[in-house]
Amino acid sequence: MVKKNHVRNVVLLLLCLTFTFPISVRAHEGHDHNADALITIGKRTYIHFQTVLMGYQYIYSYMVKGGAGEISGLAQTLIDAANLGVQTEPEGPGQHMMQHILEGAESLKNAKSVSERQEAFASVSNALFPFFKQWPNQLMRSRLKICRCKGGHQWLQPDNCPTACPYASNKSSNCLTIEETIY
Repeated sequence: MVKKNHVRNVVLLLLCLTFTFPISVRAHEGHDHNADALITIGKRTYIHFQTVLMGYQYIYSYMVKGGAGEISGLAQTLIDAANLGVQTEPEGPGQHMMQHILEGAESLKNAKSVSERQEAFASVSNALFPFFKQWPNQLMRSRLKICRCKGGHQWLQPDNCPTACPYASNKSSNCLTIEETIY
């Protein structure tokens, strides 16, 4: 009787650990890795990933509002967090994803025009999407949603905010059609 309970508790513990960490996602297009390679993110890297998401959300809100001056400073937050993620993650697909986030954030910090900012923001977004497409429960946990406008642009945004396209040229009239991706 005691042995059965002990075995059951061990099995439950192993299942919990398996589904909690490490966090794995498929590599996105453009990675040098096989398309079927899984990105494994360790616990320490996941903390930096959460910091990236927080900075990303602030950048999104300033892009929607048209505040260009603040974006460069906020991009530094992404750079710092992604750099720490690259350092803490062992060599492999997880580190490669963090490197793509770092490169996009550096481009965002150095962007001089609206189109350069939009391109750099899209680069960071594209580095983040595979994580959430593979693990949609992380969208709910992070309180985010994936949106796509008629023009084909995609982005992450807080799920409790009105949907607004950060790529719209005229901030008073957003894209005609915006779809929310629901998983």
